[in-house]
Amino acid sequence: MLPFTSRLSASLALLIYAALAVLALSPSGHAMGFGENGSWEPYYIPDQPQTVGVGIKVDQITSIDQQSENFGIVGTIILKFSDPRLTYEVQGNQVPLRTMPLDSFIKIAREKQVNLPSFILSNQQGRRFVQQDMIVHHANGDILYHERFTATLQAPHFNFRRYPFDKQKFFIEVQALLPDTHFKLTPIEDLSGLGDMLGEEEWIPHNPKLEAITVQGPTGLDTSQVQLSFEANRHIQFYALRILLPLLIILFVSWATFFLEEYRRRVDMANANLLVFVAFNFAISTTLPRLGYLTFLDSLLVGMFVITGSMVLVNIALRRLKLNGREVLAKKIDRYLVIWVYPLTYAGFLFWAIRFYLL
Repeated sequence: MLPFTSRLSASLALLIYAALAVLALSPSGHAMGFGENGSWEPYYIPDQPQTVGVGIKVDQITSIDQQSENFGIVGTIILKFSDPRLTYEVQGNQVPLRTMPLDSFIKIAREKQVNLPSFILSNQQGRRFVQQDMIVHHANGDILYHERFTATLQAPHFNFRRYPFDKQKFFIEVQALLPDTHFKLTPIEDLSGLGDMLGEEEWIPHNPKLEAITVQGPTGLDTSQVQLSFEANRHIQFYALRILLPLLIILFVSWATFFLEEYRRRVDMANANLLVFVAFNFAISTTLPRLGYLTFLDSLLVGMFVITGSMVLVNIALRRLKLNGREVLAKKIDRYLVIWVYPLTYAGFLFWAIRFYLL
């Protein structure tokens, strides 16, 4: 017989698993547009592909995960198409349109054997959670599908080489499931774009662009796709005040140590600066994935670390000269270091980093 606490823990675990199973099977989570799997199977092969207008709008940006290279959005997808078999008669003064849930419309389309323009978000990660979907069915056979959803989308085009002055591209890709012999997706510009209240503080999204392209779809055939792309730049003020300005202050402190007469104190201060550079490196590494290349900020930190480390060795060498009775030579070398070598080394390295990474 299990103790009471063990039985209680087991019961709670079963309840949690059951709840997760219900959520996974619930209609609120979708991988495909227009309902459950199988609803997109074609009833016929058309002579000409049916034109489907697609609008994509980003209402909110919930997250941008640089380490996982994905982003979360709350968005809206709108499809417009027409089929004469979906017409119906209007009785009396009845309004010539009706709204209905998606499941009800799928039943009507199946009864009349109408191909539906089912779609997927081709760069979607996990499930798409539909907050609300609705069909507007006009009497003349015009159909408008409206869906508000939450999804996490892959962003494989991230390039952090210019970080923190980088500009990233984001895509929302609506791809038809059937090949372009059945459906041709076309952009609806006036129903697409970026919302006014995106809720993103770190980035400045701009330049939305809607375009239609042809890709290889799930069937292995050419398939129509409409994608909304936009760019985003970082708010530079944060990086300027929290990272670049402290680095500049550390540089001046390192240079100021050359005005100390005691070489041992110089070595101690230079060692402290090395530890600060290591701390900066750890702080920055938590915000980016483990890249196979150096970013602009990485190059600054590595260069400053190498130069500051070499200054430790130089100060040790100057102290050895002084202890060996060659103080005059030590002071002469020291004077050149203060006036020329140290400032020009940093200036030359900074010029190289800007030209190589930013220009």
